Amino acid sequence: MKKYFLALGAAALFSAPASAAIVSGALTGGSAFNNGGVFQEFTPTTVGNNNQQSNNLFAFTENDAVLSSAITPDFGSVLIAGRRYQSHFVFFDPRSSRSAIGSVTFDRDILAVLTSDANMNASDADFGLAGVTYLTPSLRGLENADSFGVAGNTVSINFAASTPGDYIRVLTGVPEPTTWAMLIFGFGAVGGAMRRAKKTKCARPLRIAKDQNYSFIRAGGSRLPARS
Repeated sequence: MKKYFLALGAAALFSAPASAAIVSGALTGGSAFNNGGVFQEFTPTTVGNNNQQSNNLFAFTENDAVLSSAITPDFGSVLIAGRRYQSHFVFFDPRSSRSAIGSVTFDRDILAVLTSDANMNASDADFGLAGVTYLTPSLRGLENADSFGVAGNTVSINFAASTPGDYIRVLTGVPEPTTWAMLIFGFGAVGGAMRRAKKTKCARPLRIAKDQNYSFIRAGGSRLPARS
């Protein structure tokens, strides 16, 4: 039974996708903010070339995937082929020329940010979300008038966009396989402790031979006469 439940727990852990989330976001300045723009977590059907035409700052979570080829990001250390990363897409696509100042916070620290056309295009196959069509016009990423900053799990943006909009891909970490192993080991240790406690509680009572002299102690401490 123990092995059954451990196997069941392991299967559940390995089959469940790693939780990844956009914790919060905010549009705090710029002409987009002054014209009613807000932050919105939103998954589009098509993105990349004047598809939203909105004053809002958008973000959505993409794939948790193993990178097929190494990428030198525009921010962060080299992304290693064969390593798993979690991707998020942040973008600003106004109808006319607008500026946007804001931030997006994720549930894990940021490892890299992709902002160039080449890096965005090279990472679509691995990290692009199923059901979303990614268009790839020139100037898809950021230009000289745009900037961003990273602090832990938060990316801050200062975008100035018109056509086709400003788009970045933010990569964070995912739980390592050792984390799953430690969790499974933890379940096994807890189960073992519970079984030992159960055995202790269910220990067989002490048997006394019928021909053995014995006596009992009263609650007050005096001893009853021994029986023979």
